[in-house]
Amino acid sequence: MYAGTCSIIWWEYLRYHHEFNSVRVFTFAFIAPILMSGSIELVQGYATDYRGADWGDVLANALGAFSGNLFGALLLFFKKHKS
Repeated sequence: MYAGTCSIIWWEYLRYHHEFNSVRVFTFAFIAPILMSGSIELVQGYATDYRGADWGDVLANALGAFSGNLFGALLLFFKKHKS
C-alpha cells in the first residue's frame, strides 16, 4: 500500500513540476507515509482494546515507502534521459 502511495506521489509531482525539488519530494513521498503509519499504529495500540500496535507493520510500511521512492527515482531517471 505504501509503495503505491509513494509511487503516486512521485508520479504526480513529476507530471506537474518541471523542476525537481528533492527535499519536498523526499518529505512527502517518504517521511510523511512513515509518520502516518506510526500514528496509525499508536492509535491502534492505545485507542482500541482489540487491536495492538505492531512495529513490524511500521517497518513493512517503511520498506514499502522505500520501494515506492525507488520507483520514483527510476521515473525521474527515465524522464531526465528522455528529454
